[in-house]
Amino acid sequence: MSILIRNDHLPEGERFECWREVACQVRLAAVEVESDHQAHFRFALRYSDLGATRVSVFTVTPYRVLRTPKLIRRSDPERLSIGMVLRGHGSIVSQSGRQARIPSSAFTLYDNSRPYTIDLAPATGAGAARGLILNFPRTLLPLPPDKVNDLTALTMPAGPGIGALTARLLVQLTTGMDHYTPAEAARLSTAALDVLATRLAHELDGDRWVAPETHRRALQVRIHAFIQQHLGDPDLTPAAIAEVHHISLRLLHKLFHEQGETVAGWIRARRLEACRRDLIDPTQVGLPVAAVAARWGFQNAIHFSRLFRATYGLPPREYRRSIDAAAGRADRRPGRDFREIDTSTTEEL
Repeated sequence: MSILIRNDHLPEGERFECWREVACQVRLAAVEVESDHQAHFRFALRYSDLGATRVSVFTVTPYRVLRTPKLIRRSDPERLSIGMVLRGHGSIVSQSGRQARIPSSAFTLYDNSRPYTIDLAPATGAGAARGLILNFPRTLLPLPPDKVNDLTALTMPAGPGIGALTARLLVQLTTGMDHYTPAEAARLSTAALDVLATRLAHELDGDRWVAPETHRRALQVRIHAFIQQHLGDPDLTPAAIAEVHHISLRLLHKLFHEQGETVAGWIRARRLEACRRDLIDPTQVGLPVAAVAARWGFQNAIHFSRLFRATYGLPPREYRRSIDAAAGRADRRPGRDFREIDTSTTEEL
């Protein structure tokens, strides 16, 4: 369950003081904050704890945050943070003698055990900026601790490849924070940190700093993401997946076997779920069942109908009608999943 905090209900004179407290709460570390727009300062913040990891997404008036040596001596939670700009003119992060300009959709790492300064949206005037923070114990990052200082205050673009996957996982953590079970939250946050470690290792001198099990888990996440992106391709075969990821077909099957799955079974389950979502989506009501099936890679309508019935208990046409009858067509609204959700989970200011 996430917590939403905003300040638009407060008198203007109290709004920035409220943010001083909230900024510390989000980072789990004492910080100082400054702004040239205190008289009209506004923010909306949503955060949630996913195990030991805290994820937050916010819309806020431009401001500056400082983690000073004095504050560190007072309290050191030994936590790292990933900051990502979702909208606005980016930020400037200074730490370890480096200064990184972080444009929209890029991210950076900073260490709460060392002094830093962050200027969020320094060029936007009083307009709101939007971003997210992933805050976690340094012990959860599967990289050698002595290498972390070399990785802070670096600009890391969201794409292509592993950078794009890292950004998607960060956003997914925020968009789904109200819907994960504790077990799902733990798995997803671990996956995000494994992929993040793989991305960070590229800033060092390659994957040799990544433990084999971390590299393996990150590879599994990359393969899952690739499959999700290409579900509609009828030529999405185990051989094609293995070739794209430069691994043997034997290793691909072994990776899925370790998860209690088969490659074909995992693809089939994802395709069936995508079809089910389309069938209950009122905006897709005019699309024939066969067209829905073909959209998600099922070329044989009869085979698709049998698979759907075996999975959901009804043939696809009857399933669609049963949902309509239960909910009432006029009362239904389009379903949304991660692919359709905006990168902000906070309300607009």
